[in-house]
Amino acid sequence: MKRLLVIVSCCSAFLLLATTQSAGCGDKVLALGRAVKLRYVSAHLASILVYERSGSPGAAAMSDPSLQSALKKSSQALKVVHDRSELSEALGRGKYDLIVTDAADAASVEQQLETTPSHSVVVPVLNQGTKAEASALAKHYHVVLKTPGKAGSYFTALDEALELKAKRDEAKVLAKR
Repeated sequence: MKRLLVIVSCCSAFLLLATTQSAGCGDKVLALGRAVKLRYVSAHLASILVYERSGSPGAAAMSDPSLQSALKKSSQALKVVHDRSELSEALGRGKYDLIVTDAADAASVEQQLETTPSHSVVVPVLNQGTKAEASALAKHYHVVLKTPGKAGSYFTALDEALELKAKRDEAKVLAKR
């Protein structure tokens, strides 16, 4: 009876130790980070003005939840305007780094920016556009937000636009010297 008890005890101890060793291949280290939620932090905090004209082709694109989330997370101050008078009033009152607008309205917004002292970068939003449309907009504005898209692509485009603004501001400072 003692012999059977010793054999069962040894087998149980072996199985217990063998299963503990097989789970020790780094799984414990990975388990530590499971509860940690990483938050996107923009490389540059921006003041963003969103021109969301009612009835425009890109109005649906502007209400995309992932685009709205990306705009909120990468901005220091976010303001949304809905018509031309609100846009001109906002441009007159505040300094904005980026102006996000529908691709159809981008040219008129850019013309309106020329009359103000603001050095904002216009970022057009292209809603389900073709590659040709996207490349034409990219040639003129350098940065285009394409919807529908993933949040990561929105963050990348917004960071590129802010880098473009920083380069333009630096060039203007150097030109004044």
